[in-house]
Amino acid sequence: MTILKNGAKKILILTIILAVITPNAAYAKSKDVDKFSKSSILIDQDTNRVLFEKDPDTKRPLASLSKMMTFLLAIEAIENNKVKAQDIITIDKSIASVRGSSYHLKEGEKIPLIELMKGLMIVSGNDAAVAIAKHIGGDVDNFVKLMNQKAKEIGMSNTSFVNPNGLPIYDLSDAKKPPKENISSARDIATLGKYMFDNYEKQVTAITDMSIYSYPERGFCKNNTNSALLSMMPEVDGIKTGYTGNAGYCLAFSMTVKEDEKNERERRVIGVTLGANHKNKRLSASVAMLNYGKNNFYTKKVMEKDDLIGKKYIKGIEELEVVLKTNDELYTVIGNDEHLNSQMTLKEISYPVKKGDVLGVIKYYTDSGEILGSVDIISDNDVDNASLKNRLKMIFSD
Repeated sequence: MTILKNGAKKILILTIILAVITPNAAYAKSKDVDKFSKSSILIDQDTNRVLFEKDPDTKRPLASLSKMMTFLLAIEAIENNKVKAQDIITIDKSIASVRGSSYHLKEGEKIPLIELMKGLMIVSGNDAAVAIAKHIGGDVDNFVKLMNQKAKEIGMSNTSFVNPNGLPIYDLSDAKKPPKENISSARDIATLGKYMFDNYEKQVTAITDMSIYSYPERGFCKNNTNSALLSMMPEVDGIKTGYTGNAGYCLAFSMTVKEDEKNERERRVIGVTLGANHKNKRLSASVAMLNYGKNNFYTKKVMEKDDLIGKKYIKGIEELEVVLKTNDELYTVIGNDEHLNSQMTLKEISYPVKKGDVLGVIKYYTDSGEILGSVDIISDNDVDNASLKNRLKMIFSD
């Protein structure tokens, strides 16, 4: 770790403390939230609402944030019984020679897959990424194809992978040629984080929430590369740091906001910062975004499942009564200063109607027109046994 002079250290500590304790008014203008990243974004996991963004779609090198996809594919391979968490992987020379941040694998070592996954995410082992890729994909090239397929599948439209760890690949025959790198955007990485938590929250946080990783059999013990944020904000439980000279300091992070008098249920925010020029600026940007998302938004239940909306009569005939109700409950995330508006739209109801038919929708939106969620309106009863008299009424009412 770089040793700071006392004066610089005091300034740094003060900056970080201010990011934590500054009241909401400091974030009144969202454009001032993140002053250090080239690109960043903060989203609500459940609703996918963007709470803050700064140039979120520009393609940038993502460095070791690449390992999130490697980790995801390892989790899915285990869940789909293609491999087992306790599979023993023998480390070959090519794995042991991988440069950069390292799990310090040695040729001939035999390591369980689950330990490699910890070495991947907690200590950012580039060598662990290659070992995982070979075990799951057969070889690195095939694994990279799986990475790109998964990215496309989950909607990461600005992402392309060339390796499982995020190291730049230089052309040794032309030193001036830009390296090949894994490329993505802040929004795409947030999409990846959301997918991971939507589908595998327990598997993810069991590893990413560890402050220290110890593997006594190897005599290995090291702090999480994200330990500063994990220790500063206890609600934080992931996800991954990254750094290369071209990418700058990057971080994908997640935090739960507990249910309280303001929030009607627990929620999770997921954020990404790309391209900061110092790891402490990366930290400050992340803390500021997390506080902004926590202090300036809240969750509210705006609709119960099976709420009665009203009744409609097919062709105005009282005997052909359709009872309308909501199909589901709805929670949404609202800004402290936002107003919640609603709009109900009903279809023209025609005979016959089955219970559960979708007959309309209620949409909720802000004053600016941003849609915050919607609930289908459905029929709570069958209307399919009209008498001859009512059938004739329907015919002649056209």
